[in-house]
Amino acid sequence: MKKKVEKFPLWGQLLYSSGYVGITIVDRIWVVFLIYFFLPPVESGMPLLLSDKTFLGIFTVLGLITIFGRIIDSIADPLVATWTDRSKSKLGRRRVFLLYGGLPLMACAVLLFFPPSNEPGIANTIYVAGMLGLLLFFFTFYVVPWLALIPELSHTDRERMNIVTMQAVFSLLGVVIVMIGGFMMWGAFESGGMDKATALRTTIIVLAVIGLISCYITIIPINEKRYCDSVPSEVGIIDSLKMTFKNTPFIPYLFGTICLWFAFNMVSSAATYYVTVLLQKGEEFGSVVFGAVFGVALVLFPIINFASRYIEKRVIMIFGLVVFAIASFLIYYLGTDVLPFSPIVQAFILFGLIGVPASALFVVPNAMISDLAEYDAIKTGTKREGMYFGAQGLVQKINLGISSAILVYLLSAYGKDIANPLGVKLSGPVAAAVCVIGIIMFAIYPEKKIFKLVEENRAKEK
Repeated sequence: MKKKVEKFPLWGQLLYSSGYVGITIVDRIWVVFLIYFFLPPVESGMPLLLSDKTFLGIFTVLGLITIFGRIIDSIADPLVATWTDRSKSKLGRRRVFLLYGGLPLMACAVLLFFPPSNEPGIANTIYVAGMLGLLLFFFTFYVVPWLALIPELSHTDRERMNIVTMQAVFSLLGVVIVMIGGFMMWGAFESGGMDKATALRTTIIVLAVIGLISCYITIIPINEKRYCDSVPSEVGIIDSLKMTFKNTPFIPYLFGTICLWFAFNMVSSAATYYVTVLLQKGEEFGSVVFGAVFGVALVLFPIINFASRYIEKRVIMIFGLVVFAIASFLIYYLGTDVLPFSPIVQAFILFGLIGVPASALFVVPNAMISDLAEYDAIKTGTKREGMYFGAQGLVQKINLGISSAILVYLLSAYGKDIANPLGVKLSGPVAAAVCVIGIIMFAIYPEKKIFKLVEENRAKEK
């Protein structure tokens, strides 16, 4: 007999969703600033802190560090997913992880940017690898249980879409805080007399404090006994992973989503180079250009929420991937006469277009995977919401590590400076090619079958 649970109130949905501010801040801190901080362009005047030489043709120190961090992160995903699914803590099987994970997560985000030496060497290599591994472990420790609450706190498709739309707004706010506020703070601290590296470190400390506050505000409304049909799973990690990947519709969903994340991560990580190398502007101008991305995404959030009532979520994802493929391919020509208009106008148009897939990426995937977790629970009788987000993380974070490593390779092998910008330019077409694969994956995703079974089961339980 399914436990009768209370409807999660609107104020609770808002506070819970606000946790995405902190989650997004810590994610964007390392995605946006890590490569630029340790492999700065010559024009920045910042010291090179890791070797930028390639070996065996394709590998770089930072590329291997990134892959190492993502491997640690990916191993943590199914582990944390199993721990939280099986947890019988009196604090709640999700809530306990949020209480203990927030502080070390933000501490690692700051410490990552304080290596022991001001020049490349083995000490910096070991330090950055270890600290990135810890950062990504605690990211998983916090985020997987937090996301697993989505299908537990939402009991209808409308509630689920409302929660993920709120999360998207707060996620966008987190991105704005980093990509606009962060660059503005960086410029302000530098104008106040700090050198560029110290100004960036100070900016990261401020961002981490904001993120820490968010990570604990989100816990306030969560009462799993009142709002969740929270039944600890008895399934072990290997069997749970097998069950998840045997859910056939999960495969095209997973690979379609990670293709869009691959492209978004590559473009986000290269963003500072687009501004400083292709547009030849100061770093702070990145906050202006990325306002186009966030403005478009914010306008589209309620439209996507409304559209999802009438069209399949996969169609929204396909449309976003098509737009991203076009926009990212054209980044190759950013700042040149091949595209019409001035370089600045080109940038606003291209990044405005990127706001379309960004809005889909922030809203739709969490609703789709929650549907898949509910679909699986109906078929198997086992509630393993955490493992769905964990299994996605297992693949997604290796994927993001690969995208970062490929970007580092492009920058190191083909150029990352104004005099030699080919590596920066190539990042766009590479992202576009991956988007095409994502389009194919969502084209074969059987959303109608999933929605039919879920709705039939909800009707029986009323």
